[in-house]
Amino acid sequence: MSHRLACLALVLLLAAPAAGARPAWFGEEDRFRVAYTPRVFHVTNDDDFVDWNHVVAAEFITPRHVFWNADRSHFGAAVFDNSYGQFSQTIYYGLEWDWKPAWGGELFWAVSLGLVHGYKEPHEDQLPLNNALGVGVTVVPALGWERRRLGFAVSLSGSAVALRASWRFGG
Repeated sequence: MSHRLACLALVLLLAAPAAGARPAWFGEEDRFRVAYTPRVFHVTNDDDFVDWNHVVAAEFITPRHVFWNADRSHFGAAVFDNSYGQFSQTIYYGLEWDWKPAWGGELFWAVSLGLVHGYKEPHEDQLPLNNALGVGVTVVPALGWERRRLGFAVSLSGSAVALRASWRFGG
């Protein structure tokens, strides 16, 4: 549990500057988001799966680096215990498309592509390319809702469904 607390403290320290002063590389419409997922739910059963994953993520959100008519992109990093209880890390890039207003907020679609490290023996073959490189590839589609600064998203990664809560810093 101590590595989870250290990671959460790191995310909060990174978020502090985003809440106040803007560095030169931080554009007027850029934002910073932190997210937390306590556990994931698996579509398939495996006796090796753990109940709690504690995914802590930090994301830089910008409308400046987009394509395919996306409304914004995000660059992120997360730390978590993978489905087998092994401490893991990921970095990723994704696109987000606003869908429609709902319940006083905005529904959006997102898809992220990332590199994941931390799947070790005997589960190293659970991610594409992980056997050869020690780093796996993941694609994560999500459906989210955001109102003001509070957000929620449901995502699918492999056989795991995750519900995350997030807080966005900045306007």
